[in-house]
Amino acid sequence: MKTKLDIKMPIFLDNMNFVNLYSLMVSEGSYRTEFRLHVPERIFHDIFSKSLEGLFGEGMKRHISRKMDKGVMRSNAPRAVRYFIPITNHIPKIILKNKEYCRKYLQIAFEAEGSPIFSGTKRYISLKRNVDVTKVVKNNIKYSEGKRIYFGQLKDDYPELASTIKKIPSPTLMGEHLILKHHFNIASTLKPELIRINKTAHRCGKISVRWSLYIYADSVNRFIKEIGFLTKRKKDIAIRMSKIAGYRGQYFALGLMRELQKDGILKTSDFVSEMKSYSYKSPRAYIWRYMKRGLLKRIGRGEYRLLVS
Repeated sequence: MKTKLDIKMPIFLDNMNFVNLYSLMVSEGSYRTEFRLHVPERIFHDIFSKSLEGLFGEGMKRHISRKMDKGVMRSNAPRAVRYFIPITNHIPKIILKNKEYCRKYLQIAFEAEGSPIFSGTKRYISLKRNVDVTKVVKNNIKYSEGKRIYFGQLKDDYPELASTIKKIPSPTLMGEHLILKHHFNIASTLKPELIRINKTAHRCGKISVRWSLYIYADSVNRFIKEIGFLTKRKKDIAIRMSKIAGYRGQYFALGLMRELQKDGILKTSDFVSEMKSYSYKSPRAYIWRYMKRGLLKRIGRGEYRLLVS
């Protein structure tokens, strides 16, 4: 199949160029009415061009233009390209099933939309995406256009609506949350951050909610080692972050209990021994804490049963 541009339909299977381009366009590109990239980072423009050439052949090079627009570089590809690249709200299976594709996808996604935060002893990595909630809200909120309303205020003003919105995360961000855990054992949390009535419905819908993904604790080090960043600024921050020993994530001990139980029974001696190998000084405190929270039940001397799967 050919277009007027004499470009062939790309074969996406086993093609890293598609992974690169998909990740870049879902984060930074415009693709619904055109196919362009308008960002300051030159590295993204290079990825944009090389990926298109890899998919459609070197002949694509003459159809890609670059120019400065309002002081920021803009790359333009033919509008026809948008019919060949399936940009959806869900991460394609071709990426989800392949660890190396996921690694490259996440690297570009976190470089484009993510931030390594390092201040004093505080360190974490975030990734933010918007989701259209216009149909859910139905103009039932009384906020000014363009004003950012943080989720805490929304919960105070419209508690039922906030509860509903909390169940509608960004599908793309949910996919990123899942592949972080599935392929790289990187724990993350998802939270709605703010809501806004936008001036136009073009990119995020007339009413959108910004969702944030956060990576904390020892998962920060795991992210830096397994995925990392592309540009020097973020790489330098990540290097400084990696020099700080990461503490264990919340419920690390509970996960360890799951691994140590035999025939559904956890022995105190096994748990204490394993926790001390991780330099925990008071392992029994976790048993008491989880019993109090209803996560653990004593069934005999030195024996417990987990009440959560």
